[in-house]
Order: sequence, then structure tokens, then C-alpha cells
Amino acid sequence: MFRPRGIAIIGASNDPAKLSGRPLDYLLRMGYKGHVYPVNPTRPVVQGTKSYASLRDVPGPVDLAIVVVPSSSVVQALKDCAAAGVAAAIVFASGFSEMGGKGLHLQEQVEQIAKTTGLRIVGPNCLGTFSLATSAFATFSSAFDEEGELPDDPIAVVSQSGAVGTFIYSTMVSQGVGARYYANTGNQADVTVAEVLARLAHADDVDVLIGYLEDGRSLDKLEEAAATAQQRGKPMILLKSGATEAGARAVGFHTSSAPGTDADFQAIVDQYGAIRVEGMEAAADSALIFRTGRRSTGRRIAIITSSGGAAALATDAAVQIGLRVDEPSPESKAALKALLPEFGSAANPIDLTGALLNDPPLLERVLSKVVADPDIDMILVVLGNADRGSEGIVEGIRSGFAATKKPFAVAWSGGSGRPRRTLLGLGIPTYSDPLRAVRALLRVANFSANAAQSAGDASNRA
Repeated sequence: MFRPRGIAIIGASNDPAKLSGRPLDYLLRMGYKGHVYPVNPTRPVVQGTKSYASLRDVPGPVDLAIVVVPSSSVVQALKDCAAAGVAAAIVFASGFSEMGGKGLHLQEQVEQIAKTTGLRIVGPNCLGTFSLATSAFATFSSAFDEEGELPDDPIAVVSQSGAVGTFIYSTMVSQGVGARYYANTGNQADVTVAEVLARLAHADDVDVLIGYLEDGRSLDKLEEAAATAQQRGKPMILLKSGATEAGARAVGFHTSSAPGTDADFQAIVDQYGAIRVEGMEAAADSALIFRTGRRSTGRRIAIITSSGGAAALATDAAVQIGLRVDEPSPESKAALKALLPEFGSAANPIDLTGALLNDPPLLERVLSKVVADPDIDMILVVLGNADRGSEGIVEGIRSGFAATKKPFAVAWSGGSGRPRRTLLGLGIPTYSDPLRAVRALLRVANFSANAAQSAGDASNRA
């Protein structure tokens, strides 16, 4: 799927705005280096590219076929793929098991083709895949309609739902984070989310895995993925729907999936230290903080702020979810007091007060002490508004972030969002609300603790 030497697009349209025209447009525009073969019996040229009447006429090997024909023509197209020796096919069309009746029968035929021929099938009822590693964009997602270079990070997003996957991906991109690999498996007639995660957990160019699952199939593959991710020190961030009776009904209507028991899924999460999140924004927030590759040696957080109220909210949130907001040692407190205005606070949270606006370098001076404190495991800077004169504050954050390998996050609320965008552009995890930042740091603390325990267990077994 991700490194095809040749791609055929069966049913390719000459109109790049159409669902059936987008894959070819993306492949041409994004610089795919392999061979591209549009298959369209009515057009000798499609989007400026030589077209072929059938898959039999294609002159070169095809590793991946993108099937963009209606559901009624999918089975024959897949039979043609299998006969031509195509390795994998992606089926966009809906109208299969999620519709019941005739659609269910069609999907059974798709499943049978996969079982009897060895052709690997993604979908049906899916958005497709993409790989920035090879510029193989086998998708019709509108996420790539606009021109411009895409951020590329060693992150994989694999989702049973096309919308959920692209929502996570587009939220990541809005925060300056990219995905190297993306796959949407849809009805999962053959290839499952768990199977793709298991494969990508072994990939040397993937450091973070994100998965959204609806059904309870392939739990053995999910366990393999989680075990591999744990062994290789890769965070695996998971969402799963269908935990409630109403949610299970929604899943059945969406992809005709049987959600399985939530307990079985949670058991894998717990055993292998995967990170289960509650929503799409939380998944993207996790990608933002884990992209830094930083790990925590404990749960002690320092909160630095210019707002006592925001700091109080952040402190409550941190303590309630299991982080420690300890007072600094007498030595550290004395060093901080020497830097702060008389009405500031050297306790934790460390309150710089509104004096920061008149003295932006104050933040850099304080952070230089905090990041060097051995009793601090992670740092959170809580700010807001302050668009005017924010350059000095941003520089202080940049300097503090660069001076440490500890997990470090910023919550910058309100204002135009310009300082937040600047910090994101510098690769610094920055959120619009302190609670989001605190939860992201907690995930790092939990993952780090699990990784340390797993390494210790492995050492003891050796």
C-alpha cells in the first residue's frame, strides 16, 4: 500500500475535482515517482496521462490498484486485479455490508476474492491511503485539495472511519504536525486497522502510532501491534467506539462492524502500555507532544504563569489527574524569589504576574532555573492574550525549551493565536487551553513510566 512501484486507477476520471479524479490529480501533483496507469475504456488520455482500456493493457507491473468504480462494478474489477497479479487494491465505493441485503452479498464476494486469490483489499467504503515517504496518495480525501508542502513527521494515522482519521490528521496539520502514513480501512472486508498498525509498528520511519477502531476483529493483530510498539519504545495512541449499547448501534450502521467487548480492547491497552484517548482532539494533542520524543522520569510538574487564575485551574487539573505540583526546594525557591517581582510567587505554580509584560526576558531567566532543577520532571508555561510585545516572551520559551530534554508544553489562551502559531512553528507543543496541555503531559508521564517498567521487566527476565 505504502511503497508501490506502479499504481493503476481503475475508473479514473478526467475531472480532478471528482472523487474518481482526485487520486490521479494527487499522484501527479505530489510528485509520485512510480508508474501511474489510469484505466478508462472511453478516454485515451486522462488528466494529460496516457490511459488504458483495461488492466490487461497496462504495460508494467502494478503493485496497487485504486478502484474508483461504482459498487456494482467492484467485484469484476477486483477479479481483474487478481488475474493481473496486482498485490493490493483499495475500494472507495460504499453500498456494501453497511447497507445490508444486496450490499452484504457484494461484500461477501469481496471477502472471498481476498481469501482465494491473495489479493489484499482495503475497504470497501473507505477513503484510501497515503504515504509521504513515497508520495503515493491513493485517496480522494479533500485534505489535499490545496497547494502547499505538507508537514512530514514519523507518525502513522490508521482509522476505520475516514472522517475520524482525516479529522485527526487535519487537526495535527493545523498544529504543524504531519503524518508520514495514513490508512482508512472502512468496512474491513480484508485489511484491518490492527493489521496495518502491526505492520507500521515495525517501520523504522514511524515513531508514533495513532489508531481508531470500531470493531473487535483482529485483536491478535492489535496485541501484536501494541507489543511491538512497547518493545520498540513507540507510543501507540488508540481510540475505540462502541463501548456502549448506543455506540455499538452507531458502529453497526456506519461500517456494519461488531464492536466486540470493550474489556478485551482495554486489556490490551493496559498490558502493553498503549495510550487510550477520549477523542480526536486528544489524539492530535498527543501526537503534538510525543513528536518531540521527550520522556519523563517522574510526575513532578512545574507550572509557570503570569495569571494566578489560569495557574490555579492548571494546578487543580494536574493534581486531579495524577501529576504532582510540589513546592520547590528551599534553595530553588530562594533562587526564584531573587528573580521575581516582590508581589510574585516562587511557590509552584510560579507566578510572574503582569510584570512579565513589562519585562519579557523575566520568563527566560525563570525558566533557566526551573529546567535545571533536578526535582522537576516536566514544565508547563501558562499564558494568554499578550499579542503585543509577545516576541520577547516567545524567545524566552524557545530558549527554555531548547535548554532541556524534559517534557515541555505551553498553554497560550485567547488573543489572535499568533504567538501560539509561532511556537508551534518552532516545534514547541502549544495548546489553547491549560487542561489540554496538562492531559498531554500526563500521557507522556504514563507512557514513560510504563516504558521504564517494561524495560525493567525485560532486564529481570534476561
